Amino acid sequence: MKRIYWTLTLFFAGMLAGCDRDDGMPQLERPSRAETEEDRLKDSVYVYTYGFYLWQEHLPDWHADVRAQTARFNSADAVLEELKGYARDAAGNPYDRFSFLDRWGTVNAEIQQGMAGSFGIDVRYMTDDDLYVKRVDIGSPAYQAGIQRGWQILEVNGQTDLSLANMERDNFEFLFGALDAEAIGLRLRRPDGSEVSLDLDRRTYQLQPILAHQIFTAGGKKVGYFAFDIFVSTLDDRDNPTYVKTQLDQLVRTFEEAGVQELIVDLRYNGGGAVITADYLSNLLAPRSADGQLMYTNKSNGSLENFLASKGSRIDLSPVYYRKTNTLDVTRIYFLVTEGTASASELVINNLKPYVDTKLIGEYATYGKPVGYFPWNIRGVDLYAVSFQTFNAKGYGEYFSGLPVDKQVFDDLTRDFGDPEEAMIAEALHYVQHGGFSAATLSRQAGVSAAGSTQVSPHRNGILDRHSMKGMFIFRH
Repeated sequence: MKRIYWTLTLFFAGMLAGCDRDDGMPQLERPSRAETEEDRLKDSVYVYTYGFYLWQEHLPDWHADVRAQTARFNSADAVLEELKGYARDAAGNPYDRFSFLDRWGTVNAEIQQGMAGSFGIDVRYMTDDDLYVKRVDIGSPAYQAGIQRGWQILEVNGQTDLSLANMERDNFEFLFGALDAEAIGLRLRRPDGSEVSLDLDRRTYQLQPILAHQIFTAGGKKVGYFAFDIFVSTLDDRDNPTYVKTQLDQLVRTFEEAGVQELIVDLRYNGGGAVITADYLSNLLAPRSADGQLMYTNKSNGSLENFLASKGSRIDLSPVYYRKTNTLDVTRIYFLVTEGTASASELVINNLKPYVDTKLIGEYATYGKPVGYFPWNIRGVDLYAVSFQTFNAKGYGEYFSGLPVDKQVFDDLTRDFGDPEEAMIAEALHYVQHGGFSAATLSRQAGVSAAGSTQVSPHRNGILDRHSMKGMFIFRH
């Protein structure tokens, strides 16, 4: 935004400098106009972000004349982007990659109500040349069309060159634009080599967070597995239990009845969601010894509590303690992760680390988002400004670079969730059976195309994994 502002300033200055006062050229004057709804929104975004912001001490003080400052920007979104650039780490990188405005209520629909409007398909590269379906939402248009994880994508809207190099040329705008559109045309190759062409229309459907679950036997132990895709709230806006709470309770009862001793929790694409669900899942998975112990604390700016009280808010950022009500008592948890594992997913992992042996299996560190927010509606637009940072019982919460993995393993897109031969799951089961990780190297586990091309370029799938929503949200119930 600064660049645009100064460009316009220099443009008008150049016009005036090139015109003589006596040549009849009228002097430029700033046109007067009525205050718009966007003007008021821009002002409010600054005022509320300042009140909520975790890094409040880094923000500029515009209070003397907010309008004079916000008038430089063409939208409220641009004002927020400016504010996100002030707090930086020692390397000069902004801490805030996260704050945003939701003009359509998308977050509330997905996280609070469990409703999504999309094709229900996400993609990932197996190699630099081969794009695959990484996940299909249950009940979505893609699911109804029969598309499954592990199908190779050969064509999108007539485009056949879907190589990583080609998609990078426009910073993935073509691919993201196609996935976010109202309709999409796909040509895909099934694992058996047959091909199919499909046209999908965007549609609304209910999210099903538990993608798969299994119970394995390894090393004489019962090992529970489940893939959890998004932290849809366990309570609705009236504090009534949701279908997600019911599903989690049923899943854990199944594990208890089977005598599960260790768990594999698949969060490889989970970008987060409701904090209340992260708290609930942490309680379900924690050992009985954690009951009554500190789960985590929140850090916020020094004046947020008073600011919220002045607005009549019921947002509660007090310490959270374990309340163990179920009997599941596992001795070790293996978390399967990627660079797309973020926010509420990382919160659960960090919560449990002080109380149970945890192992992280994945390609690289997780996303790195130990901070969260709550929605604040301003003139029909929801502001999500980073407002709190979480710290576990040992005081650890500085993982802006992600939680590191204990064993590097590539995501095996050719196998479905819950398949014991899928690379990440197989590594966890190896640990259960042998008491340690295998000697397999990352390169041996990488996908190889039919043409013999090698593994995907390091971290490039992180761009695709980050395309989905990342958040740790507190809602007022």
